[in-house]
Amino acid sequence: MSYPKTGQEVYVSLNLSNTMLTGIGKGTITREEVSVDYLKRLFAEHGVIVSAKPEQHRLLEIVNATFDLGLELPEDLKLFQLSEQHRRLVVINVQGLRRKGGSLLPEYSEEEFGEATFTFVKYYVQSRHYDELVEENKKLKFELDQEVEWRNRTDN
Repeated sequence: MSYPKTGQEVYVSLNLSNTMLTGIGKGTITREEVSVDYLKRLFAEHGVIVSAKPEQHRLLEIVNATFDLGLELPEDLKLFQLSEQHRRLVVINVQGLRRKGGSLLPEYSEEEFGEATFTFVKYYVQSRHYDELVEENKKLKFELDQEVEWRNRTDN
């Protein structure tokens, strides 16, 4: 499966780190678990950039074989920071594999891979910060209340 190059590709990674978020400044991030069908539509529309270590290729192969996502297997780890252009990150959560210090190990047996389960979580950086939206909402509510009060006034 080949995905388009749009300039607004979705990043895909097997982990989430603070360094990925340093490029966004002050922002609001939403998090939601998403389906494979949703990911296929998202990748077809925006394209995809995979950030994974070469030793994680086997995990990506299993994800591709299981879910038919057609993710590329990068030769090198592509480091990135979320920005205005690339505001979406999908983290492939892997459960059922041993870890060391919270990190996936470089190697697993086929039996261990067979016990792994996967979920997908999309992180999206909003272009406006939550605090700004709250303030705007307060202002709009005040203006609406003023309008309603004026329309419902009575002359004595």
